[in-house]
Amino acid sequence: QKPLPSTSFNRNQLSKGEGKARCRTCVETAVANEESASQKSKADKIVAAKEAIKSAEATKNIAEVVRAESVLAALEAEHVTGLKPIALGGRGRGRGKWSSGRGRSGGGRGPSNRTK
Repeated sequence: QKPLPSTSFNRNQLSKGEGKARCRTCVETAVANEESASQKSKADKIVAAKEAIKSAEATKNIAEVVRAESVLAALEAEHVTGLKPIALGGRGRGRGKWSSGRGRSGGGRGPSNRTK
């Protein structure tokens, strides 16, 4: 490392103090390397997913084939859109009036237990 003037550093890097601060070119190089490694990793995952489809098709297990193809579809969609897939739903069809009967609202399907 060679000593550089403070103009070679961003403000947030200068605030890290001596020894931990990185100059602008070092930060840009690190970001570019990280991006290329990420792209290579994504490409490797797509190749692995295609191989998983081939092995699933060899077993003739429909559920395995569908699972492997859905993984590949999610990876390709992420590659095209840049958005990661999210899991929707989670607790069924909601907590409407047919809930488990907790609370004072009744909530069950039978006749009302409330008195008038």
